[in-house]
Amino acid sequence: MDLDLLKLFGTLRPYGSRTNDRLFLRSIKRRAAYFIKHSPEYRAICEDAGFHPAVLKNMKSLEQIPVIPTLYFKRNKIGIRRGPAVEVTSSGTGGTASRLSYSVWEICLLAAMAVNLGRIHGLFSRRPVHYIMLGYQPSKENKAVISKTAWLSTLYAPAISRRYALEYRKGVRGESGTYTLNLPGILENLARCAEGTHPVRLVGFPSYTYFLLKKMKQENIICRLPGDSRVMLGGGWKQFEKEEIPKEELYTLIWEVLGINKTRVHEFFGAAEHPVLYCSCKNHHFHIPAYARVLIRDTETLEALPKGRAGLVNLLTPIGSDLPLMSVMTDDIGVLHDKKECGCGIKSDYLEILGRTGAKGIRTCAAGAADYWQGI
Repeated sequence: MDLDLLKLFGTLRPYGSRTNDRLFLRSIKRRAAYFIKHSPEYRAICEDAGFHPAVLKNMKSLEQIPVIPTLYFKRNKIGIRRGPAVEVTSSGTGGTASRLSYSVWEICLLAAMAVNLGRIHGLFSRRPVHYIMLGYQPSKENKAVISKTAWLSTLYAPAISRRYALEYRKGVRGESGTYTLNLPGILENLARCAEGTHPVRLVGFPSYTYFLLKKMKQENIICRLPGDSRVMLGGGWKQFEKEEIPKEELYTLIWEVLGINKTRVHEFFGAAEHPVLYCSCKNHHFHIPAYARVLIRDTETLEALPKGRAGLVNLLTPIGSDLPLMSVMTDDIGVLHDKKECGCGIKSDYLEILGRTGAKGIRTCAAGAADYWQGI
């Protein structure tokens, strides 16, 4: 048992503590040594980069950990899992999904993280709510981590009901099940909830949310939801970059159609290959929690860039004993901002996602759903 990792993920101060820096450094150093010992593939990567865990002496030295693109995990099976584990996949399709597994111990650490961040960001409520899920209904066949985390987000408040936009239909005679878009059911459920007294939580991709609300506004379908209703957005605009609209425009649309103020719109950021939860603050910024560090790298040289410069988003975390997830390169373009630029009071720098690069031809978690939503 890694006591430093336990203290890190169990901290009640996930933003801005120097103690967390020390715990993070010791944990990621230990994790790198573990994979060098047990994974021939990772050992070869480190030898090629001239990296040894002994160089990790301060937070600046984290830049020296070999960076592995998420695409590497999608194309190479290098897991070293031993013992019982929960298996998940990234949301890619067409053979490009990463396959990951987490031990029960790691699941408990991630649960502690989710509980602590939920407490700080005001996600918990004792009041029962209706959930409207703009995504896939969970099934045994669907191992995509996005469908699992979306369901887990419904544990922040007691669920009266969960209604899915993409409903699962079991296959017959051994055939795989299929998903169907139940838009009429979602609209009917929203109208019914608008007449009730229980709050509603709309959970899903910002793109799906936009398409639904845009259609409702065009057809003059206005559902003013009960007080304390919320919108919880995560997953970005994958497959729909051309339709992406500014955040403020989306917040305005949410208010016009659902009567939900932007102060009750929560946004989340993460990746299957980086199982850390980033929650938006009251100013809708993703501050870096204790469980992770973020570097922005030059798109050509991969050198770490100073704050305020745009580049590739490099995510670091010490959790994960199946795959070497210590330093993962995403295909997101982002900027790291100083905490003082936000003004919300959280004492941690924040990440701004500007867009994606290198994603052409790669189908993601939204790829299949795009076929359903494109025409509404």
